[in-house]
Amino acid sequence: MTRPVRVREQRPDGGIASRARIEPAGHILEVWDGETLIEAAWRQGYWWPTLCFGLGKCTACQCEVIDGLDSLSPRTDAEQAMLADLGRRSRRINPHRVRLACQVTVSGDVVIRKPGVRVDDELGDARAERGTHD
Repeated sequence: MTRPVRVREQRPDGGIASRARIEPAGHILEVWDGETLIEAAWRQGYWWPTLCFGLGKCTACQCEVIDGLDSLSPRTDAEQAMLADLGRRSRRINPHRVRLACQVTVSGDVVIRKPGVRVDDELGDARAERGTHD
């Protein structure tokens, strides 16, 4: 039995899009080349927990990578600084699997764990009118 081949979607400018499944809610994000996870979420009408709004100054947007570590960009200086002591603070999550959604970009499909990601209430009505769903 052969596995189905997934056709990757393209951005309007021709770039390839990857998919990020956000657990536990099961949201599916289309992530464009060079776009961070949080930017992809915002573009598609999702609220992602953050305090610094994508500046890499807090760790509120941190998420755990469940699958697809090899599809992530290298850690930025902001990520290294913010996550330097995570291993000492938390034993529940492997620190190598934690990334900041405002800094990480993806080049392939990934599964991410981030409780609290939800449809932005202000954008929910517009999404329903367009017929776009998770």
